[in-house]
Amino acid sequence: MTATAPGPVPVLSLHEVRVGSRRRRQVREIVRGVSLEVLPGEKVGVVGESGSGKTLTMLSMLKLLPRPLEVLGGEIRFEDRNITDLDERAMQSVRGGGVAMVYQDPMTSLNPLLRVRTQLIETLRGHGTSKAAAQARTAEVLGQVGFVDPDRVAAAFPHELSGGMVQRVMIAMAISTSPRLLVADEPTTALDVTIQQQILDLVDSLQARTAMSVV
Repeated sequence: MTATAPGPVPVLSLHEVRVGSRRRRQVREIVRGVSLEVLPGEKVGVVGESGSGKTLTMLSMLKLLPRPLEVLGGEIRFEDRNITDLDERAMQSVRGGGVAMVYQDPMTSLNPLLRVRTQLIETLRGHGTSKAAAQARTAEVLGQVGFVDPDRVAAAFPHELSGGMVQRVMIAMAISTSPRLLVADEPTTALDVTIQQQILDLVDSLQARTAMSVV
């Protein structure tokens, strides 16, 4: 009898994850018993009504839950690492480096006082990229998300760009560190229908080009 070869290790694995708050002796669960797996290069959609806990589930995976919320139980694994056991310093290598997130409202995701170039370079520098390499990578990723004039966009402040352009900048920032997993938290919510389709097509093309997983 021939042994079956083991399958690929999931990029992300959640098993019976519960999110909520503890106050005195009372435990309040907001998210209960979420389990899912995302394989390398796979795209997984998380579906639910507004307020059902989709965003909280993803934030729990990055240990970015707002207080007093916390993971009450279950296991979260990124590749071969148990996220629930990692301290803040270890999580810094996971956030941005291994997992990147694009949020719902692009206009509140960037610092309005800093140029796009500065924010992209800061992201890359925070993950150990040299200044020269960060500058080159900034122009490269702005081109990858469809800007024909990346230098002009890089020099702009967020308020000088449209909502669709800012969301492209956010996606450029997310992929700049070459993550293995991209979490797109309803990235088209604040955009008009035409731009929504462009953003979805962009995520599809980036996934096909880089083989990253997408939730």
